[in-house]
Amino acid sequence: MHTPTQAEIEDQIAALRNEVASLTKSLSKTGASAFNTIEDRASDLYGYVQDRSPEVVRELRKQARYIENSARENPVASIALAAVALLVIGAIARR
Repeated sequence: MHTPTQAEIEDQIAALRNEVASLTKSLSKTGASAFNTIEDRASDLYGYVQDRSPEVVRELRKQARYIENSARENPVASIALAAVALLVIGAIARR
């Protein structure tokens, strides 16, 4: 059985250091690439939402009017629904 010499061990350590440095550099590039991809997607999404915002605002207003009219037509059901919603929120908040 061969016992490694001091020089062989030092060579192996140097090789491992080089490998770790190479892997670190590679991971750094991969991380930067992933960050850039996420940044690009977020920018695209922001642009899409910005372009669609008038439509979204109109739809939200339409839904708000519908909910308001439903609440006026069915006040007891609206109060019951609000109470249930508060109970659910309270139960979730306690967890």
